[in-house]
Amino acid sequence: MTQGIQASRNGSRPLTESDRESALDLLEKGLRETPMYQWLLGDDAPTEAYRWYGEVLVAENFHGLRGVFDETGTLIALIALAYPTRPAGGVDDELMARIRHFVRALDGFAERFTELRRTQKDAVTDNRAVEILFALVHPDHRRGGTLACLIDEVVEMGRRDDLPVVAGTADATMSKVYVRRWDAPIRGEFTLTGGPTVWIHRIAPPGERR
Repeated sequence: MTQGIQASRNGSRPLTESDRESALDLLEKGLRETPMYQWLLGDDAPTEAYRWYGEVLVAENFHGLRGVFDETGTLIALIALAYPTRPAGGVDDELMARIRHFVRALDGFAERFTELRRTQKDAVTDNRAVEILFALVHPDHRRGGTLACLIDEVVEMGRRDDLPVVAGTADATMSKVYVRRWDAPIRGEFTLTGGPTVWIHRIAPPGERR
């Protein structure tokens, strides 16, 4: 826990190719605990499905991945950002082949994915915003302030560039934290069919606070 606190205070850095496998290890565990991804992949999804979807998320968002590392150089937390001025990444042919495999293998995945994308699009609150796509902390380093420090960094990025920051969460407690700690009111929400409710929070840029 102490290492996690110190690492979060030292801040995050952009991930490099050498960090990819560590990021996938953290994502595989984290996605299995996240209600939205549990719903998306299905109750009976095997471990390799979570690994595969982590690969998709990393490939599409690699330019926006930042990590926190402990004093031994181990990745302990991860956050993915989407910037309005940067295009999303892409997938290679090998990953595309695995996408086709899992879309067929996971019962109902295609329908759930379509619903998720549609509802996310409908809930968009600001096309100018820096968007927090996901944030994960290793179980051994939770409750030490690491996640809050990561989000503090993103809020500061938005402040410097005078851009809003948007984040969604399906955790009711985290939703209250966004409101209380970052003055981020709920600006949208959606409930997935047979799945969780997701609340969309928006942190206003300095120019809107004057």
